[in-house]
Amino acid sequence: MEHTKHKLKIPRAGEFTSLLEASLPEKTFLHTMSTARYMAELSARLSISYEDAVGAGLLHDLKKGIGKDELLHEAEAYGIELTPAQRENPKLLHGPVAAEHCRSTLGIASEAVYEAIYWHTTGRPGLGLMGLALYFADYAEPLRKRPEAEHAREMCESHGFYPALYFVATQKTQYVRNHTTVDPISEAFYAWIERELVSQGHIPATGYPASRMP
Repeated sequence: MEHTKHKLKIPRAGEFTSLLEASLPEKTFLHTMSTARYMAELSARLSISYEDAVGAGLLHDLKKGIGKDELLHEAEAYGIELTPAQRENPKLLHGPVAAEHCRSTLGIASEAVYEAIYWHTTGRPGLGLMGLALYFADYAEPLRKRPEAEHAREMCESHGFYPALYFVATQKTQYVRNHTTVDPISEAFYAWIERELVSQGHIPATGYPASRMP
């Protein structure tokens, strides 16, 4: 695979890229690279740290390539308190386990990167801007070809980040409700982000019906 396609301007980009390429299936590896590039774009739009944004984008799926039993084992080793939803669906642990690995093994000290990676799948009430950016980018990065992802990117360009973020949160929440056990933290995040975006004037007080998103 040609690394020249994936050069990113952070000090440990080569190290992280090699680690990911050795650890992940090719499709997931390419997704992480695309997410990192999209996070680089969002860092300028949102005035967040470029280095942290790219690092979070690169490493958010570091543990996506390991099995359910290993995720549970590593979560236990890191002292992560499991929710019922995580016990039922250990794949939800790939973010928390990756965040712990990045801090303890890779020596990444940034709390913003830790939080973003930890919560990138479900979100959580009070999630910081780096985390919100990664939650959005993971869903909408340009290799995601489903119509909803393309619409999210278009919304971000035409209406701004926050309406596009609300669209992504709505799509993810509706999908989970229809297909799997709902993690209460996802529902709490969705309720919180809707309140926050309404109070800040980013979306109408009634929200956007899914069928009538801008």
